[in-house]
Amino acid sequence: MQAPMCPDCFTGTLRGDVTPTGTEQTVHGLPTYVALPGDGVAPVGTVVIITDAFGWTLRNTRALADAYAQRVPCTVYVPDFMNGHAIPTSALTQIEAPPPPSTSNPLLRTLRKARHTLPLLPSFLPFILHNHRSAAHPRVLSFLTTLRTASPTTKLGVAGFCWGGLHAVMLTHDAPGNKISVEGEGGKRWVVDCAFTAHPSMLDFPGDVEKVVQPVSVANGEDDEWLGGGRMAKLVGILEAKGKEEGREGWYEAVVYHGAKHGFAVRGDRADPLQRERGEQSEEQAVKWFRRWFTA
Repeated sequence: MQAPMCPDCFTGTLRGDVTPTGTEQTVHGLPTYVALPGDGVAPVGTVVIITDAFGWTLRNTRALADAYAQRVPCTVYVPDFMNGHAIPTSALTQIEAPPPPSTSNPLLRTLRKARHTLPLLPSFLPFILHNHRSAAHPRVLSFLTTLRTASPTTKLGVAGFCWGGLHAVMLTHDAPGNKISVEGEGGKRWVVDCAFTAHPSMLDFPGDVEKVVQPVSVANGEDDEWLGGGRMAKLVGILEAKGKEEGREGWYEAVVYHGAKHGFAVRGDRADPLQRERGEQSEEQAVKWFRRWFTA
């Protein structure tokens, strides 16, 4: 069994090259960062970002929200789904990244992982207590259900990163709560129209992938803590097979980024040309995905 999170989930680079342009508001009861398109530009939909472990205040995530808002264009919400129990950004400098899985034998890898994880325990324990799957997902679903109910015809997508990737994937399952009745409409409407996720963690693999029935796009490196060891190749195969079997080719996509480190889409080192390029490529992937399903 894998640990609830891995050391790679707490490493990365805090961006200093951006100044977020959105605003902080209370949206449906949650503190939320809100990013809007430029003046005079009408949004074609709404994206809700379900963040990584560093939560809604991380500058990197807010910069990504601003980019989505301008480029899709759309309204973007980054809510505090963690009720104030995110990992502090100081954790980014508390530990160095552990070696990749291929560089050591399993025992040595385990010992090194423990050394990298111990400094995080004071922040990690409250985070996992308040933000495990069964505690956090109802908060995510409640926010999105309220959004959908308030504006049933507005296209609604989610973007989930690391911790948030699990919830983004769960929202594409044919599960109770993922469809709601809308007043004046017959039948039920999906809470979200599409999902994007980069380097998702804590997935029940392959079960959570096999249950996907709504459009989903996945961005991941070829070998990280969660989808390494051939898992990413298996994920690609599952989604391709599902698309063909269900007559939904193009509904599911997965892009494997060579050399991309876990967290690259949000916390990648912008001074590293490869990691910067991979981050920009995953942003482009998400923008194209939302444009496609918001205008379908």
